[in-house]
Amino acid sequence: MSTSDFSKITVGVIGLGLMGGSFAKRFKEIGNRVIGINRTKSAEEEALRMGIIDSADPKDLKECRIIVSCTPEKATKAFLEENLSLLARDAILTDIAGVKDGFADIAESLILPTQDFISGHPMCGREGAGLSQASADIFKGANYIVIPRKSNRKENVALIEEMIRALGCAHAPAVTAHEHDEIIAYTSDLPHAAAAALMNSASYRKDTNRFTGGSFRDETRVADINEELWTSLFLSNRENVLTEIERFEAALETLRRAIEEKNEDSIRTFLSEAGRRRREWDSHGSSEYGSRERIVQD
Repeated sequence: MSTSDFSKITVGVIGLGLMGGSFAKRFKEIGNRVIGINRTKSAEEEALRMGIIDSADPKDLKECRIIVSCTPEKATKAFLEENLSLLARDAILTDIAGVKDGFADIAESLILPTQDFISGHPMCGREGAGLSQASADIFKGANYIVIPRKSNRKENVALIEEMIRALGCAHAPAVTAHEHDEIIAYTSDLPHAAAAALMNSASYRKDTNRFTGGSFRDETRVADINEELWTSLFLSNRENVLTEIERFEAALETLRRAIEEKNEDSIRTFLSEAGRRRREWDSHGSSEYGSRERIVQD
């Protein structure tokens, strides 16, 4: 299916915040008809004024082949419980929640046997929160993790992958929910925690911005954080996050000890290995979109 073919599909977006608004904007760029639903009507009205959704009427959800839930797990569960009768019998539901282990079982227990829930996680975003921060461009070249299960229909997983391609994402690795949560603790949770800790350091002063370059700006960008969302994410993935913080502390301790002991060889080795890994990471980023191993969760 090409992007032009995908544009013929009607999609639903539940939750019109930063991510939901970004999905809606990008879907409208593609040419999809978009049904947008939000808990607060003001966001729906704004999205209609912006022209990024075509309807905010829940009854129109029956038109949607794909529904993307951009809300926390509890809100997604509540949406399914309250609106299941409004959804198409062959609807494919997906989410973007940052923690996966266990929720697919809950979602699958709520939906009809003719429907499908295929979890996903777009690895993109930006500072701030809310519809005003939404951008269609955040998907371009991004990674979008897919968490398929054996119970998912292959044709439905393929359609979600077509959606990801149409959005403009570059890579769609497929992993189990357990693997997702372990990996994301390192690649997403830890960087947000580290950025927040760096900004909360006792060394911070009001004129710090007069003494910074690109490195400080890059490393603290995500410290402008949605505190409600990230409190929930840290606690939902608590054990994995604690493990990654401990590993990060151990790496810092290795560097701290080498500096304290004036051990030039150890410092050079530490920095050299970091550089090698970063170059290795860059080289892996050049692989083709579809070249990944499919791992299906039981």
